[in-house]
Amino acid sequence: MLVKGTTIGTATNVDGSFALTVPDRNATLVFSYVGYVAQEVALNNRASVSVTLQPDNKALKEVVVVGYGTQNKSDVTGALSSVTEEQIQEVPVQNATQALQGRAAGVDIAQGTYRPGEMPSIRIRGNRSLLASNEPLYVVDGIPLAQGSSINDFNPQDIASIEILKDASSTAIYGARGANGVVLITTKRGRQGVTDVSYHGYVSFDSPLRKLDMFDGGEFAEFRREANRAIDGYSTLYPNPADDFKIFNQDPNMWESVAMGYEWVDLENKVPAMRPTTPEEKALYGVDEIPIYNGSNVRTTNWQDMALRTAVTQNHEVSISGGNEKVRVLFSGGYLDQEGIQLGQDYTRYNARLSLDYKVNNFITVGGSNNVSLSEQNYGVNMYGKAVDQIPIAVPYDADGNFILLPGGDINIVNPVLDPEAIVNERRTTRYFGSFYGELKFSDALKYRVNFGPDFRHRRTGVFQASESSERQGGTSYANNSQEQRFSYVLENLLFYDKKLKDHTIGLTLLQSIQNDRYESIGVSAIDLPYDSQLFYNIGSTNIGSPNGFGSNYSLVKLMSFMGRANYSFKDRYLVTLTGRYDGSSVLAPGNKWGFFPSVALGWKILEEPFMQNVSMFNQLKLRYSYGLTGNSAVGPYATTGTLGRTPYSWGDDAAFGYRPATIPTPGLGWEKTRQANLGLDFGILQGRIQGTVEVYRMNTTDLLMERAIPTASGFDNVWANVGATRNSGIEASLSTINVEAGNFAWSTDIVYFKNKEEITELYGGANDDVGNRWFIGKPVNVYYDYQFDGIWQDTPEDVEVLTRYRENGANTLQPGMIRVADTNGDNKFNADDYVYLGSTVPDWSGSINNTFSYKGLKLSVLVYARIGQMASANHYRATLASLSGRFPNLDVNYWTPQNPSNEYPQPRFNQEFPEYYSALMYQDASFVKIRNIALSYTLPTNLVSKVKAKTINLYFNAVNPFLFTDFNLLDPEGANGGDNLSAKSFVFGTRITL
Repeated sequence: MLVKGTTIGTATNVDGSFALTVPDRNATLVFSYVGYVAQEVALNNRASVSVTLQPDNKALKEVVVVGYGTQNKSDVTGALSSVTEEQIQEVPVQNATQALQGRAAGVDIAQGTYRPGEMPSIRIRGNRSLLASNEPLYVVDGIPLAQGSSINDFNPQDIASIEILKDASSTAIYGARGANGVVLITTKRGRQGVTDVSYHGYVSFDSPLRKLDMFDGGEFAEFRREANRAIDGYSTLYPNPADDFKIFNQDPNMWESVAMGYEWVDLENKVPAMRPTTPEEKALYGVDEIPIYNGSNVRTTNWQDMALRTAVTQNHEVSISGGNEKVRVLFSGGYLDQEGIQLGQDYTRYNARLSLDYKVNNFITVGGSNNVSLSEQNYGVNMYGKAVDQIPIAVPYDADGNFILLPGGDINIVNPVLDPEAIVNERRTTRYFGSFYGELKFSDALKYRVNFGPDFRHRRTGVFQASESSERQGGTSYANNSQEQRFSYVLENLLFYDKKLKDHTIGLTLLQSIQNDRYESIGVSAIDLPYDSQLFYNIGSTNIGSPNGFGSNYSLVKLMSFMGRANYSFKDRYLVTLTGRYDGSSVLAPGNKWGFFPSVALGWKILEEPFMQNVSMFNQLKLRYSYGLTGNSAVGPYATTGTLGRTPYSWGDDAAFGYRPATIPTPGLGWEKTRQANLGLDFGILQGRIQGTVEVYRMNTTDLLMERAIPTASGFDNVWANVGATRNSGIEASLSTINVEAGNFAWSTDIVYFKNKEEITELYGGANDDVGNRWFIGKPVNVYYDYQFDGIWQDTPEDVEVLTRYRENGANTLQPGMIRVADTNGDNKFNADDYVYLGSTVPDWSGSINNTFSYKGLKLSVLVYARIGQMASANHYRATLASLSGRFPNLDVNYWTPQNPSNEYPQPRFNQEFPEYYSALMYQDASFVKIRNIALSYTLPTNLVSKVKAKTINLYFNAVNPFLFTDFNLLDPEGANGGDNLSAKSFVFGTRITL
């Protein structure tokens, strides 16, 4: 609210309360809020007032950001989703992408790795390309970022809103780069009439959400015994010290652990105490007495805990903002220090941002924002993965405290406990991003704007591996120092014309744009450094006297564009948007560099029709349809021109190098093209208590950029070409309801639902599958194609009879206790002809539900997120840790033995690396439901806050990812396909203070 006729003002707390010092007790206050009718209230010498704003249901003037401008939400004809500042702030996140999860229909976010400083993968309405990029275009404050640019360097606390453009009408304005969707990020700016000094800080305590269930010491000991029994390497069905010493004596500490399970008469001579057998044991073992043994007494080393910690994350931000009718300013500074739950992993980021908007006069406005960041990511090693690879009965140090390089005495199992200090992988990034504009207003209808956005990023990656690390295994040390530098800029000239003529409203936008993206890198590595403390900073000191590797790289990508957009409205009832963009990209071949990308969108505000005037049920009802074409040129620079490769050869007695064509030129390579149709319905019921959107769409992507196989007689294996097609079809729905609004209590619900069918419709062979690349007509891009698990062969007459048939056809090694796979073609053979489509990484559907309860200054919200129907292949954790060889540690699984005819896992066998057909065990349904966030906050009463000269003080607690519901039996299914998927649950305590 503002004091009328002045710049004195303030904003309310979340509960609507406010405090304001006025110059005159008879002043008039002007109250306003997005989507409500502004109201003036005269004080008339009153010290307090109570105001209820009425919804502006007819205008629906909520403003959303669209490409190159803003629009009233009621006038938008394309498909977009908005995430507000309040939603972003509700969940403590380290980057903007995390804030979108479960908030926007049509947006699928999958966390591939949980390392601090890493970004999740984002897909908008599915995958379109087979080999080109499927990442969306990011636009920050109107400036499109170069392909491959990260938004991890931006502080999410600086973001005012995020809009996701999804259909062709919304994205075609970005032409060549809009095929995969567009994410528009708008940062905060100073506000007129309000000066705020704000602090936001939180501390988070993070611990593993799930850990793997591995065999403990006693279970592993029996597991190795059983693996040896299978090859006649263990003489009894019960534990006995003589055989145990043979199979555990590779490491004296390992034998010592197993010996703790026995009671001894003479340990040195391996004479155990004995006990009589029970009748059942005598029938099974055929002896009268057996050693006294208790597997729970076998020593277990908790390697997992050695790799993990309760991590502490802290985040602090201070901002100062204010302005008047001439100048608006905002400055913010942020600091993030995030520890990883795995030792040796962390991420630190410093941010500073300054935005300025200056109205020179009634005709000229200039402004800009500057964002500077410095981040340091200790990428670290996968300590958890190395820890679970350790034998549980082995120990990291001997009795004298000496480091054991090979615990368990196995050359393939290396002790990782020194790795957090002995291995350094430090990634230091410095970035400057600017967004500047100048606006010249010729008249109320016509204005010109110029945008300029420089983006400079320097990254240094330093790697050091000490001699005693698990990577070097006692050999010489290793160091690598590489530098990357990227400078890109965007320069745009825009002309806007907006005019209202009686029942007609016209809006025109014209654009000319250029973008340059320059990249270079250099790196050098060496081995045998003289001392470890120098890490990677003095590679020239290598004892060898020269580097063992070096290289450099360079690329330059240019893009030029021309765009026109026309918005037309008749009687604020019928809406039309026409867009056309002409793009030229330097990465494509001459003659194919340019592409034209048009779109059309229609909107019908049904509620504005005369026949709807007496229908009081709706406060909004709008039907939308759009169709358009977007492009993708996301191939590497110089891919179309052909490159040279170096070839060594002999010149007499001397070695020499020559050059040969490495890739074949592709003069015909052009744009991938995506044609998309979208039908949408926006509705509001019961004075806005129920609001929602439903979208149905179909996208056909043709001329896919992919490497096509060619006869090797040409001298090449493949060549880039435009072949193949994919299709994405789906439905999106979002619903917001105000369930209860009574006095000081309110309860609201937000629901998001998204279902997308992704399929390949054509390949370079037409409608033929490409089995080698796992590309199948009618299936998603990323699929699992393998043997189908069909249980375990049993030692029963029925199974033995079937086994005989397969042995006669070449499966000579099959026997009871081994993996059984499905003979899908019924030929009594097991080979690649029996492979079947098992599933894909694409979910059948995903969605979320967020319930918010508020009472006075107290607010509770619970966000539940679900991703259902996708499959995961956790190769490392499932294949390696379920090898069932008895040599390596193993997941705690129910394996087959003659006495335990399990149908889940095969019999352990010590002479195998992996069970035959083991790949059939690698796939699982990765569906899950997560309680993504539970947020409890309290805003202190205004009369209490005003005593400390503050406007608002808010205290909050969040439980992030506290609960996971899934049948997936490894780690977090959300990141399962990334391998390193040890996710965290967090308990966060924070405060927001505004002065």
